Amino acid sequence: MSQIPLPTVPKFSQHQANRPLLARDADSMYWLARYIERAEHVARQLLVNSNLLVDVGDLAPELQDQQWRSVMTITRTAPHDGALPATAAGAGIPRYMTFDRDNANSLITCVTRARENARAVRENISAEMWECVNTLYWSIRGDDAPARFEESPDNFYRHVMTGSMLFQGLTDQTLDHDQRWLFAQLGKYLERIDVSCGIIETRYGILNSAGQRLEGALRNIHWMAVLRCCCSLEAYRRQHIGDMDPLRVAWFLILERNYPRSIRYAVALAHEAIAKIRGEVNPLAIDPAERILGRLDTQLEYAEMGEILTAGLPAYLQNIRTQIAETAGAIQRTYFLH
Repeated sequence: MSQIPLPTVPKFSQHQANRPLLARDADSMYWLARYIERAEHVARQLLVNSNLLVDVGDLAPELQDQQWRSVMTITRTAPHDGALPATAAGAGIPRYMTFDRDNANSLITCVTRARENARAVRENISAEMWECVNTLYWSIRGDDAPARFEESPDNFYRHVMTGSMLFQGLTDQTLDHDQRWLFAQLGKYLERIDVSCGIIETRYGILNSAGQRLEGALRNIHWMAVLRCCCSLEAYRRQHIGDMDPLRVAWFLILERNYPRSIRYAVALAHEAIAKIRGEVNPLAIDPAERILGRLDTQLEYAEMGEILTAGLPAYLQNIRTQIAETAGAIQRTYFLH
């Protein structure tokens, strides 16, 4: 009796070959994440400054003005003509960094550009991600936004910060972890590295220039504000009990291995993201951005506080920011300009 042949079962591959993400989609995902991250940092700095000036009570006008202007220094914001009043300019900075549409780093500009990029890739992101960005946009662009800001600036800033964190959570939980997600990760971490370096460098300079005017408990309050600007106060306290030692604070914010707000951690995740993108798009290529981030990742992995102090903290942080700027330029040339 002849055996009946079994039907041939077609072979299906669960994983299709990866194709490079369209340049315009990669560009939009990258900048969507960067602008959301930037808005969060600006909002947090404004909130921390507001609370700091309440905590310290009477502060010399010069120092108070430096604190407010540090927000612009960190984001490399140069006010346009007429943006700030000639006298008591520091007092006008919160509104300027919130609602000025000619300011490339104001909250309203960052959220608007984030929404524009989200709209460009609306079919490639989840409905939840779009709803989050759109809701945040209308909350800051609505007719009642200035009144809500005047009533409670702190709540206004917290709303922006919460919106950013919600968006990041939704991105992780509702988007395939493919090239779109990787470009979003890359944008988020490059922005975080750049701003964190600016925060540490600028605040360190202010505290050094203040000298004996900020001593003891008052100095501790200012270093606590530095940690709050990086969303790191509680994490630091869990590891270091006692006074706010400047070297420990700097070490934690720069070199802490496992904390997601440290510069070292963000560099490692950015390096991982660009390596995976290159691996999917062109495994045999040599990616200039990956090379820069790889060197920086290794440098931070084996760095010691002594060598940072030898180079000088500001110079060390400026070097990191320069490498991040070079990375951003290399990413643009490799993935966006074609």
